[in-house]
Amino acid sequence: MKTILLPTDFSSNAAKAAQYASQLFKNEACTFYIMHALELQASAPSTGVTSKRAYQAIHESRTKSTDSDLANALKQAQKSASSDKHTFKTKLVNGSLLESVMAITEDLKVDLVVIGNKGASAIQKATFGSNAAQLILKLSCPIIAVPETADASNLKEIGFATDFTIEKYGDGMNLLKEIAQTNKASISVVNVVNKSSGDVSGLDIKKRLLENALKPLSLNYFTLTDVSVEMGIHVFSESRKLGMLALITKKRTFFQKLTTRSHSKAISHNLDVPLIVFDQRRF
Repeated sequence: MKTILLPTDFSSNAAKAAQYASQLFKNEACTFYIMHALELQASAPSTGVTSKRAYQAIHESRTKSTDSDLANALKQAQKSASSDKHTFKTKLVNGSLLESVMAITEDLKVDLVVIGNKGASAIQKATFGSNAAQLILKLSCPIIAVPETADASNLKEIGFATDFTIEKYGDGMNLLKEIAQTNKASISVVNVVNKSSGDVSGLDIKKRLLENALKPLSLNYFTLTDVSVEMGIHVFSESRKLGMLALITKKRTFFQKLTTRSHSKAISHNLDVPLIVFDQRRF
């Protein structure tokens, strides 16, 4: 039984992400938590009774409205569910989205967070400091950022971008393996090599480590040269018509290269693909 968290702002993008998550795990029993973080502005710097009552009234009004929105989101998710093995619940919390998601993933032992992104490109939104980008950089839990046009039924090939510097995987890649097996998708490993790339020693050993982590899947390897990481990933994704792109985050490395403003246009232009990110701390 998987536990999947679906942060929502009640937009069509969030609804699409919930539908995508259900479709992605259509053959597996899952509990989905549709959650909204209600972040209220601090009350005015006044100790007057009127000010306190006004703040309380605003809080109660917004809570009531949000409860209604969550109920509607729940109905919509249940209606678009891809399996009767899927259970949907709601969760309303007070606080910032980032802090709330981090707390809930720990409390509920969440296996995966799935969040929608506005616009055609999940990476495009990540490059401009979106909620998804904040969660990707802070969460140790795997996260999928889903563009509104994504369709899990078209998941035939998953791209896995790596610089082959990971020393061990443990069971950290099990989720990617499950997604590939459930959807009968192949995994294509891409490494972009340019002048700024570090020298990777023992490449054959690093490949075997990855292959062992993803057994019994067979992997296809691709190397791109003389191109920036950002453009290389973009070209690879477009040319292969990937259904998903997988990354591993670690301090001051791959994802941060993709999320700097100076490189945003190169990687994000028309790159319409869900982005699944794993944190090396879980390996």
